[in-house]
Amino acid sequence: MAKSEQLGDRDPDVAVGTSNSPFAEFERRVAAAIIDLAAVFFLTIWLSSVVQPLGEEARSASPTFIVLALLYFSASWASPLGATPVQWLLRIRIVDKSGERLQISRAAIRAVLFVSGTIGVWTLSKVPESPWFLLIVAPSFAMFFAALVTANRQGLHDILVHSVVVMAGSIRSPQCRCELRNHIERNAELPWTFTRPRTPKIVVSLILIFALILAIHNVTLVRNEMMLRSRINYAHQQTASLRGALEMSYRTTGSWGAAEEELGTPTRVGFPDGGYYELESGGVIRIRFTVIPRLKKISLIVTPRWKGEELVWQCQAEGEISQATLPANCRH
Repeated sequence: MAKSEQLGDRDPDVAVGTSNSPFAEFERRVAAAIIDLAAVFFLTIWLSSVVQPLGEEARSASPTFIVLALLYFSASWASPLGATPVQWLLRIRIVDKSGERLQISRAAIRAVLFVSGTIGVWTLSKVPESPWFLLIVAPSFAMFFAALVTANRQGLHDILVHSVVVMAGSIRSPQCRCELRNHIERNAELPWTFTRPRTPKIVVSLILIFALILAIHNVTLVRNEMMLRSRINYAHQQTASLRGALEMSYRTTGSWGAAEEELGTPTRVGFPDGGYYELESGGVIRIRFTVIPRLKKISLIVTPRWKGEELVWQCQAEGEISQATLPANCRH
């Protein structure tokens, strides 16, 4: 049969990811990925809070997340389920082009590519600080966006490991798997203009991507504010022993100590998350930060003030920073 006759006989909807297509819809895949990644993220937070000492969570959470995500996805895709628990509930399966489950090596490679792409997408939050991160963000979005426009709805990570993302019903029997193989082979012979999704579906998916970008931006803003507040509060709490020693020195000698060694408190040369404090004249304690760009531009000044017989430590920030990120007694 001529190729033109094949095109005329085929219903375009069968090739564009509709209900007749064996491939999982783009929106369903995005929803499953978000839920899966959120589950791994919260598990990472829980593990970090259990096994890490105070002040080291920010340093250790990212490697923990990466390791857990790689184990979670690779083990799930190579398992008899052929999917993560979330994908299984949404009737999504990750298989090879024959409809069989992935080998562990291919599942592991797909997991590495998927997690790397996810991290690349998340670096979108760093673009305002450094536009160079677009060199990471753009390829990551392209990797996932390919699943919207390729004939077999494959992202670049699927193309590299020869996997496809299908609905559970398309592999429920040997006959269904045979039809899936035939469908993939036929798609390879058809022009892209015939196998791509219809324009309305592409527009809807682009809207979904835009909404996802906006959500990442908003979540990042909240997360950054929480991280800044945590680091500032931690640094402020670390001055407690020095403040106590300064008060005792003034009550006994009538003067503030000139150095931490005189007061019997060790000098804190650095916090686990970057920063330090130093004693200045008049009992003033200055807190500085050395890692996060937004915090490097400020310092926290803790000043002793007497109110009758009571010593009150006043706190203020030098530099521009949101009042909400400061300790309660540092806000004006």
